[in-house]
Amino acid sequence: MLRFSLRTEYGLRALMELALRAGEGPVPAREIARGQGIPLRFLEHQLATLHKAGIVQSHRGAGGGCSLARGASEIKIGEVIEVLEGPISAMFCLDPNEQDASCPRTHRCGLQELWLRVEGAVRVVLQEMTVADLVSRNTETGPLLWPIVRATNA
Repeated sequence: MLRFSLRTEYGLRALMELALRAGEGPVPAREIARGQGIPLRFLEHQLATLHKAGIVQSHRGAGGGCSLARGASEIKIGEVIEVLEGPISAMFCLDPNEQDASCPRTHRCGLQELWLRVEGAVRVVLQEMTVADLVSRNTETGPLLWPIVRATNA
């Protein structure tokens, strides 16, 4: 099963919070953490990563915090996931960064086409969806229940 870590869930939830509060000025990480039920230290790491990637702006000093670096409709979910998780690959043999991808059947495997198609379909969805789409969907369905308890590693 294709899984993403809590890094991605928390990062996307933080971006949704920032999108909902756009125009209010910088939002302190502590407020995002409290509002979304995310551990502050963990959130700070995700925000720093998103800042380095140019997705989030960081504002220091009194009244500081974070804001989106560009409009929520311009931030693709696939971009965020790749920043937080690395390249999206359905199987280790398709990951260009995988050190142990030494599969002896790499060019003769009938499964590789299947995994390429799965990866392609996932990639299409993630490149079409934006943070604004997530916020819009959240607004349509009502508030999400935070915090969501996950059994996956972060």
